[in-house]
Formats: sequence, structure tokens, C-alpha cells
Amino acid sequence: MRPLPAVGVVLLMVVSVAAPAAGFATPAQTADGSDQLPQITVVDNTTNHLSIPASEVQSTTYNRSSLDVGVAVAAGSRELRNDYAAANFEQQFFQRDSEAARDRLVDETLDDIETQRTTLDRRNQRVIRQYADGIITAAEFLRHRALVDAESRQLTTRLERIRTAAGTAPGYSLSQDQRFRIENNRGALKTYRGPISQRVGAEIAGSTEPNAVYLEASSEGYMLSTAAGNQYTRETYLGTERDPDATDQFAQTDDSLNAVNIRAGELYPWLYGEQYPAVQTYGRSAIYEIQANHPNGQLTAYLDGGTTNVFFETQRLELTTVDRSEVATNVNQSVRIRVQRSFESGPLLVTVTDNSTSSTANATVRINGKRIGTTGPGGALWTVEPRGEYTVTATTQDGKRVGVLIGRSV
Repeated sequence: MRPLPAVGVVLLMVVSVAAPAAGFATPAQTADGSDQLPQITVVDNTTNHLSIPASEVQSTTYNRSSLDVGVAVAAGSRELRNDYAAANFEQQFFQRDSEAARDRLVDETLDDIETQRTTLDRRNQRVIRQYADGIITAAEFLRHRALVDAESRQLTTRLERIRTAAGTAPGYSLSQDQRFRIENNRGALKTYRGPISQRVGAEIAGSTEPNAVYLEASSEGYMLSTAAGNQYTRETYLGTERDPDATDQFAQTDDSLNAVNIRAGELYPWLYGEQYPAVQTYGRSAIYEIQANHPNGQLTAYLDGGTTNVFFETQRLELTTVDRSEVATNVNQSVRIRVQRSFESGPLLVTVTDNSTSSTANATVRINGKRIGTTGPGGALWTVEPRGEYTVTATTQDGKRVGVLIGRSV
């Protein structure tokens, strides 16, 4: 039996961010002299977040997904194929009568998974460019995101079943190279999926109620955000911040995880003032994950060792913890609309009342003409604020309409 090397480390680290780790050079300042990278937006009293730079944004809109039988069938078909492949691997693995034969099977299966992962990555990049360039619609982009998310999870399950089978076979253990390959793939696959992409898949399958999603895209990145229930959720990917062929700068230090914490502490200072996140590395992929459940919600961010920047991030914020201020109110035909904002592309609260009675009003809310949802009997709707100038309108059940224009500088 081979020795079991440590290829993935998960630990809660308590380190100082005051001094850099030996051999780790903090990235230089930006052109305007600021210490903060433009891709990370500073937010008061909560976690900063990854953003597409304003100069790179090519498309912004809202979309509500609906049942799509074709996409649901495609997702189900791919799941069946991956389940069959995993079951077939397990059957063959336990029928092989030598370590060498089992090694060949594991290597062949990893080759197949890596080929599918590479195809998935290329498809993901192509769809992002197509949406940013206006070749496909927001609805089509979200359908593709749902499929990429589902396939990523299925391939990850296949990886876990390889590891489980190997761990239960008497006298057999995976080689160091095989363990690294599993971890490399597992890390990359985690960055192809996110909570909103997964929810869209559930909406398309008809297993959950549709909710408005705000989308932004550049040629190499996307941002999805939504407010549902009592949570604001955000999912952002920036391909420009991922360079898998570059030297892993964190790995060049005496303590790579300490260096990751130092860098992440610069990007998320509020978080590090509250607690230190769990840090995980994935084999030799140069992907470093930080994860924290903080007082306002949850952050998971992936740093690239080559750029030392965050290239993928998911966030959840409890809406009750979000600082907000009144932007504008308007009254028309005795109906009052009140809009409160938090931060750009962050939670937006729309409240509608009957001005003559001060009672709440059930109204349909639109932003820039796009239907977002209804305020319901409580007269309030949480959604997401778009970039730039926008108009919020509310139409009550008896046809009364009120709107307000909100400028970027407000």
C-alpha cells in the first residue's frame, strides 16, 4: 500500500496580517495610487465584494427564469451519463485483480473527467463572451449557466466516487499524482458553479419559484445577484484574474496559507476584523479557497496563485444586516413609492403605500421597464440595484401607477 500524501489542507488559521510572509510580495498599487484593486469594491460595515470593472461591463439586465423542459431534460440526461460512468468505474475497479490494473483504470477515468472539465471550461468562456457581445439573450445565458453548474457538480461526484472506491479496496491506495489530479480537478470544478446558477437550474426544472436575477457581463466575466426571502446572494467570476499557467506566488513563500491570509486580509479587511476564515488549497491547481460564516452572512472566495487576486466569489448577506439609505420617494394618484439603496448592484428595497390611508399596497414593480416582482400584502419588495441611472415604477392592482427616477450620483 502506498503512503498517503497530504494534497489538500483545510484549517482555520489565526495569523497576523501586519507583515507579509517571507518571499511574498504584496502587489503594487493601482494606477490612481490606491491600495485597493478595482475588481474589489469596498462596502461599509460588511464584506467587500468582487466586481466587474465599470469600464469592462458590456451588458446589464434583469431576467426571470421559467420552466424549460428541454434544458431540464438535457441536465437530466447528463446526470444519467455521469451516474452510469461512475457506476461502471466502480464495477470495473473492484473486478481488477492487480494494483497496476486498477491504476490504469483510475488514470483512464481521470483522463475522461479532465477532458470533460476542459470542454466545460471552454463552453463556459464561450457563453460568457456570446452574452456580453449580444449574441445570446440573458435567458439563454442563464440556461447555459445552469447546465454548467449541474455538470460541474456531477463531475465532482465522479471524483469523489473514485476516491471512495480506492479507499475501500484492501491493499490499494491512490498514487500521489492521482491524488493531486483529483484535487486539481475538484478545485477547478468548484469555480464553475454557484448558488444562483444552481437556483436557476431549479427554477428551470420547476422545483422552485422563479425570482428576478440581475446580470452583468464583460467579455471574460459575469456577475449574478438576487434577493430572495431574507437573503441577498451574489455570484461573480472574472476570467482575467485567473492565470493557471503563471507561477504560484503563494507557493513560493515559506508558508503559502499564511500568504493567502495576508492577501485576503488586504481585500476583505472587514471580514478579517471579525474572524479568520477557513483556508483550503486544491492540489497543485494554484486555487486557494477562503470561506467564512460571518455576522452578516457568508463569503466564499477563490484566489489565484498566479495573479494573487480573487477570480471567483459567492456571497450571501442577510437583508436585515444591510445598511441602507433613502434615495427617493414620489407620490402619484395617492400612491407613494419609496426606494432605499445600499450599494451599487446591492440590495434595493422598494416600498409602496396608499398615501391617503398610509396602508401598504400590493403592486407590481418594474425597473427600467423590466418586471421584477410584486410587493405583496406587506407593500415591500427587496431586489437588486442596477448600475447607473434607472427608473423604478410600481403599479397597484387597481391600476394606479407611480415611478421615480434615480440618478447614479444619488
